[in-house]
Amino acid sequence: MVIREKHVDREYITGAIVLSCILVIILSVVSIRVLDVNVSNIELVDLGLYTVITDNGPINVSQDDILRIERTYSKAAITGTPVEQDRIYTNKGFIYISSLDPFYKTGHQLINSIDFEGKPVWIRSNKSEATESKQSWNQLLYTNLRTVQPFSYAIGTPSKLASLVFFVLSLQYLALTIGGMALLILIFPLRLVTSIPAQPFMQEDQEYSSSEEVIGAVAK
Repeated sequence: MVIREKHVDREYITGAIVLSCILVIILSVVSIRVLDVNVSNIELVDLGLYTVITDNGPINVSQDDILRIERTYSKAAITGTPVEQDRIYTNKGFIYISSLDPFYKTGHQLINSIDFEGKPVWIRSNKSEATESKQSWNQLLYTNLRTVQPFSYAIGTPSKLASLVFFVLSLQYLALTIGGMALLILIFPLRLVTSIPAQPFMQEDQEYSSSEEVIGAVAK
């Protein structure tokens, strides 16, 4: 009697999940690329007032509209020249500028008009309230980051598409999480269903065959 072990094909299931997550990630990246709004120029209109020229038209940004400034320093992959990348969060969306952009000088002028000390992270907050509540700098950064989270879309994005951008980003994070868990299951051996042991049946077959041999030997 031959009894086959029945178990769930772990490699097949996890492989299908990983491929599905990769497909979702690719589609989300393409969607974000299509929904992204590029900034072509930044112009100084008046003292403290700037106009950001986007693909969807000009948008005026004043110093009072700025909520957070992030500065990062990195190196270009090919030339090795230091490149500064800055992100300005406003109540109309964020502005991403790089030292390679032709309008970087004007954008950097906007940053320096708010952040005089050149901090890696500048946040708009009430210093008196932060001092009275004895709030640490890390807590203040986290609180401010949650405050600007609703404006984490490119400036110039229509309000109707902003929710779609957040949905695509959430879908991308979900696919990354599920795909990572599927890879862990694929890498580390983990049986989903316990196989049925066939040893007792094999022992019974061996005992039956040995008894037949004994009977045959006696008959001879």
